[in-house]
Amino acid sequence: MHIIEMDLYKVSCTVDRTDLRQHGVTLDDLVNRTPLGRMFIKKASEISKESTDYEWPGCAYSMQMDIYNNNVVLVFSERIDDYLYNLRSSSSALPKEQAALMDKMIAFISMAEEDEAREMIKRFEENVKEVGE
Repeated sequence: MHIIEMDLYKVSCTVDRTDLRQHGVTLDDLVNRTPLGRMFIKKASEISKESTDYEWPGCAYSMQMDIYNNNVVLVFSERIDDYLYNLRSSSSALPKEQAALMDKMIAFISMAEEDEAREMIKRFEENVKEVGE
């Protein structure tokens, strides 16, 4: 694994095919989020965050996966702008009424100061988790 800090609360972790083999993980495990793939992503995220010299906020988590011929780049972020980008993408797939509510929430978060925005995101994430249980 090769880890690079891209910005505050954003790191990239380059994993080559050898890294995957050593962990008994295939590219399909990552792409399809099998239990083994999720475990590997979680461990890579932890190692990547620990490579920075500050504490991460613990909310607004997003991940990007770029697949190349010889490696996979996992970008882990807890940046609000990355989180909102992903919410906007999700919103476009929702029915019109739900998308309007999501867009309203995104607008409120966008206008808030960072501390307040993170509190809104934490509440949203907690509510989503409760609905899923």
